[in-house]
Amino acid sequence: MNQNILSLICSYIFIFAVIAVAFILFRFAHLSKETTRKLIHIGVSNWVFILIYGIDSLPYALTGPVSFMIINAAFVYSGAAKLLGMGDRKRDNGLIYFPFSLIIMVLLYYNGMVASYDVIAGTLVMGYGDGLAALIGSKAGRHKYSVLNASKSWEGTAVMLAVSLIVLAVFTPYPFMKVLVIACVATFFEAVTPLGLDNITVPILTTILGSLI
Repeated sequence: MNQNILSLICSYIFIFAVIAVAFILFRFAHLSKETTRKLIHIGVSNWVFILIYGIDSLPYALTGPVSFMIINAAFVYSGAAKLLGMGDRKRDNGLIYFPFSLIIMVLLYYNGMVASYDVIAGTLVMGYGDGLAALIGSKAGRHKYSVLNASKSWEGTAVMLAVSLIVLAVFTPYPFMKVLVIACVATFFEAVTPLGLDNITVPILTTILGSLI
């Protein structure tokens, strides 16, 4: 079987497996709505490895995120998101914005504007950085601040910075100062971008900065 077709099949199996696990945990382990949302967020970000190491054709590379964006939009706007305890339309839109960002990053990558590790960095900084920041911040965040009517915690922001530093140090060849600058920029935009739009600003800016500086 063609490698791209096999990787695309694996992509769908992987994404639906992540959602299925989240659904089971939500229904039977009584996870909170936010925890469920962020587990999906973190889990699906790992799809980037299938993209980079399993797909070498632009049409196939775009098929996954385009279809995920359409499926997620149907999931959110049909009300099916309530099955996973979701229902905050503004926050749930992040499920649509993330695959949109992947489409942009795929186009940048296949046009030679960014490297593979730039795309991995942008995706995992958003997936793990934002995801763990929200999870830990919601549980252990004691020192709150507000940005554009959104409540944040300094603990969550610290987690975002720390995870971003780790992701950039592990998955890219960037020198330390570049890692530090990009991690700080990603953390800043995660903190100040409203309405789930950090699912666009953080991965795209991280990916582009990785190529530019």
